[in-house]
Amino acid sequence: MSIKVFDTIIIGGGQAGLAVGYYLRRAKLDFIILDNQDQSGGAWQHTWPSLRLFSPALMSSLPGRLMPKAKDGEYPHRDEVIHYLADYEEHYKLPIYRPYQVQSVQRDDENNCLRVTDGSFTWLAKTVVSATGTWSNPIIPSTKGQQAYLGCNYPLK
Repeated sequence: MSIKVFDTIIIGGGQAGLAVGYYLRRAKLDFIILDNQDQSGGAWQHTWPSLRLFSPALMSSLPGRLMPKAKDGEYPHRDEVIHYLADYEEHYKLPIYRPYQVQSVQRDDENNCLRVTDGSFTWLAKTVVSATGTWSNPIIPSTKGQQAYLGCNYPLK
């Protein structure tokens, strides 16, 4: 029985994972992207609807495909970014598997590779790229007096 070993497994289907997938596709390597989200868009799916990119679309493009400008200016809205990421996946036919929450990556000496598992399924790869970002495990710095801070007293416009 032959065991399937991918050249690369990318963990995370956000912008970084998609960009790595683009270059692996160009290099004609055998890879998959494991994403823990139900759909395209990475962390953008979990932000507030009014959020915009803080840089122009041109500067936020992924390799090989320009991000279109926002319908009302240079800085795309959240939904426009999500649409762009979904379109990018489809355009490059990136092999993304959802939703899989990777639990561990371990050395597999028997097969001379890495073993990636979500607790139910296991994949093998020569290399693994961690492109998980910080969304699900943000670093919140400790600041003196933060427990006493109750927020702003003035209405936001």
